[in-house]
Amino acid sequence: MRSHPKVRAEQNRPLKSMSAVPDEGAVLGFLRSSSAPVGWQQLIRKFVEGGDPNDFKRLVKRLVSEGKMRKIKGRRYILTDGETPERSGKSKAQDGVREDSLRARIIREGHFLFAVSGEGRDKVKFVLPKAFQGHAKPGQSVLIKPLDRKGPFGYPAAKVLTGVRHTATFSEVSQAFLKDMGLPQGYPKAAMREAEQSPEPVWMGDKRRMDLRAQYIVTIDPADAKDHDDAISLEKLSNGNWKLGVHIADVSEYVSLDGALDEEALRRSFTQYLPWTAVPMLPQRLSGDLCSLLEGRERLAFSCLMEVDDAGKLVKFDFNETFIKVARFYSYEEAQALKDSGDPFLKQLSDFTDLLLRRRREDGYLEFQFPEPKVQLDADRQPVDIRPVERVSSYGWIEECMLLANQAAAMYLHRYKLPGLFRVHEQPDLEVVAELWTSQTALSKGHDVRAEFSTLRETHDYLNSDVQHFYIRLLDPSRGALPPSVQRRILQSMKKAQYDPRPLGHFALGWLYYSHFTSPIRRYADLWTHRVMKAYLHGEKPARSLRTRAVAVAGQVSEREISVMKVERKAMRVATAWIFQAHVGKEFIGEISGVEGFGLFVTVSNPYGEGLIPVARMRDDFYEHDLETKRLIGRRHGRTFELGLRVKVRVARSDPFSGQVDFDFLGRA
Repeated sequence: MRSHPKVRAEQNRPLKSMSAVPDEGAVLGFLRSSSAPVGWQQLIRKFVEGGDPNDFKRLVKRLVSEGKMRKIKGRRYILTDGETPERSGKSKAQDGVREDSLRARIIREGHFLFAVSGEGRDKVKFVLPKAFQGHAKPGQSVLIKPLDRKGPFGYPAAKVLTGVRHTATFSEVSQAFLKDMGLPQGYPKAAMREAEQSPEPVWMGDKRRMDLRAQYIVTIDPADAKDHDDAISLEKLSNGNWKLGVHIADVSEYVSLDGALDEEALRRSFTQYLPWTAVPMLPQRLSGDLCSLLEGRERLAFSCLMEVDDAGKLVKFDFNETFIKVARFYSYEEAQALKDSGDPFLKQLSDFTDLLLRRRREDGYLEFQFPEPKVQLDADRQPVDIRPVERVSSYGWIEECMLLANQAAAMYLHRYKLPGLFRVHEQPDLEVVAELWTSQTALSKGHDVRAEFSTLRETHDYLNSDVQHFYIRLLDPSRGALPPSVQRRILQSMKKAQYDPRPLGHFALGWLYYSHFTSPIRRYADLWTHRVMKAYLHGEKPARSLRTRAVAVAGQVSEREISVMKVERKAMRVATAWIFQAHVGKEFIGEISGVEGFGLFVTVSNPYGEGLIPVARMRDDFYEHDLETKRLIGRRHGRTFELGLRVKVRVARSDPFSGQVDFDFLGRA
């Protein structure tokens, strides 16, 4: 068994900073390895964090003046022809893709072909001179190489290197996606060496650990789960209360602070889940074996032992390092079936979590009911269908237990003033709430909007009860289920949850204290919180330098979370487009789920997925986007499109490389 990481030694260690300006090779190498033009802020975050940016600015200006890199529209940078691997004799191909190439989608505007590379703020449009278009056609996904010159209209010019075969395999689509998104393919050697040298846990009579191997402890997870972070135990006490044990993989025993594994885990911050695979935060030796709470295997755990009364209120809690042995693994479906057939433990668990859910509703949590699409894979792990998940009650059993343990961990951090990471979700601004009412007619049907809104008032509390109750009324199940598009609009009016060393409240849960404690195999924030809590249990007092570092870690992990979510959304679009290739030409009834100036997003079912009706395909009128009402309105005939409207569409094209599905509008349903 490995010793606890030396947190004390870390407390006097300063944050990393740039001690010197990076050499030009590092900057050019970063541009060369990027799948899209690199923004200035990306360069700053990569090379200047903690240092003086002025020297770095001078380096970039020199490289631009020497023609080794070029600044393009939007303060973004690319390599020039003069500094490509091909010119320097160092061009390499990996899986048939050149290192100096970019993946782009071909579009036509008038008589010109353009190649669009990147997503969101990183999107750049290149013009393709006729001599360099190759056989590219609109709608194709191709590889391009930026040229050291501008084309018509001032756009940067590029040439097509190769087209994409229409018979591409999903393996090719997947590899292109992984490269475009910059997802890591493996781990540093030092990190792998640390993981492989980690020993199998053996009970050695450690006085710091409670031996819970005799307790009945179970895991309930998806049937295809590869790692098991959490397990639970439950018993009824003689005083009528409940004793809940939430046992979490003790990852910090294997991942030492500032070791090679820790640095790689922080760099990734999360396990990246894709519909057809996953890119784990930790190597398989840990995530799927030593740290995973496998049935019948002795494992190290960090346990939250709680007492809960019959009203679902948390009476007291404690945290202990433990040694456990999972007695049984259930899939969600298996657990539900056994409970329905009378299994005493699972029935008891169901009754107990019903108490927790009732308590949470009293606390004022927001109940969204979005469909959760799940991609179905064939034997070769290729997407073949996509359907909303039919959630059984057993999903909620584990969710309620984990939420309570996360709340207890946050209370522990606050009680002892530890430099852990809180999961915070700040309340929305009143101006945004007002806009929500005025822009979404579906929410105000049957309600006196002005009367309800007039009760809202600005406060300086972390949780404004007026705003909280306002959102609870919006989502009140007694009004009937709101369309997913309307729920999405409500969700978009709220701020994004993030990590912070301060307990700023969690608006959606209605709790002042909340943290992430239950998933250290796949979330770095949980691993960090485990470390500081265990250090306190060992009698170590956190130093100010560790608190400073917690601020930096919170910022880095929050920023990484945004990237991870973008990749997950893009991966779902890629899988959807792969599936819809087989449905080109077919007609569907769908619901408008998004309204933008460039078109309408429509969600269809069977298979479930979202596509775009470009305004360019709506030739019956000239449509304008009304920003106030969030509608698309025809200038001549006044035809209006808004969220929730049912329409009839036909699949016009589907490109899995770009993740884009285009629909033709056929009429209202």
